Amino acid sequence: MRFPFPLLPAEFEIPDDWWAEAGMAGFVPTRGSYRSRADAIVVCLRDVEPPSRLPECPLDFKGFSRDRMVRVLSGFVTDAEIEPVTVAMYPPVDLPPAIFRYRVWDGVHRFYASVAAGFEYLPVVVP
Repeated sequence: MRFPFPLLPAEFEIPDDWWAEAGMAGFVPTRGSYRSRADAIVVCLRDVEPPSRLPECPLDFKGFSRDRMVRVLSGFVTDAEIEPVTVAMYPPVDLPPAIFRYRVWDGVHRFYASVAAGFEYLPVVVP
């Protein structure tokens, strides 16, 4: 399945069999983001720069690990508490205004799974 990014004119793909294995067929989010720890802050996915997936590390499919992606997506379906994504804040820039406010440090699968699942927000922590 192909999914568009919230802000950029681009898309990414998650294999159909992974989507089915996670039980995502017919999934509709019941809240703005996945359930996470109480200390997480929730930011708009449009404010988070999509993390790069390195071509030299193809993992199972285009930079994704099947086990990690299916585990995260399954957690959405069961409403499990999932760790927030660790991000760094970009410094404020006035001219020209910055496109993104956050950069993913740890949580590539959680970011992409959140976009694919149709969430509008992402639980994050800023160290």
